[in-house]
Amino acid sequence: MDQPVPELPAELAEVLKLGEVLGQNQSFTIVSGRCSAAGAEALLRMRESRLYLRCASSWKEFCPKYLHISGTQADRIIRMWQQYGPGIFELSQLTRISPEFYRTIEPLIKDSALHFNDEAIELDPENAGKVADAVAELRRTMPPAPPKDKPAPAIPDRMSALQKLCQTIVFEFHSLAGVNVDGEARRNLGLTLKGVAIALQDVNRQHGLYPNDPNA
Repeated sequence: MDQPVPELPAELAEVLKLGEVLGQNQSFTIVSGRCSAAGAEALLRMRESRLYLRCASSWKEFCPKYLHISGTQADRIIRMWQQYGPGIFELSQLTRISPEFYRTIEPLIKDSALHFNDEAIELDPENAGKVADAVAELRRTMPPAPPKDKPAPAIPDRMSALQKLCQTIVFEFHSLAGVNVDGEARRNLGLTLKGVAIALQDVNRQHGLYPNDPNA
């Protein structure tokens, strides 16, 4: 009959736990300047539990000595985890992306997948090419974020700009639809129109902007 495993002294258990977290961090964290969700969470656990004090006198000393990154870098990764959760790290494992751009596409990241063009692209290495292509297309089509050193426009100004933009888009669809283009170009125009319509319906479903819409 197997003997029961004796309970470890609290101090030894803490040291072993620190070793486990360190192992996770070294396995999953900084690879070619990128950090995984597991690595970011491990950093947060290490800092909040203060287990690093078992082998260093401070967080600033611990990070470069055992993690090979500065305390500032570690804190930045933790802030990203706290602000965005695992999504930004899962995506950055597949394609380079800045926190500023991630903020603009964050609504498209759901259940560890990038929802783009009526498709849920799982954020795993097998889909790295598709994810990179989708992100590149989003970069091309999404409006640039306002400069950091300038305040965001007031809501009425944004509404006015949005109305003008919508008018321009509708006019352009009418204009292209009236041109005698070949079948492939016309099909692409139809697909683009369908994609815009679906995206706008999704906005309405999420926010109830037009409650009388039977599709809402």
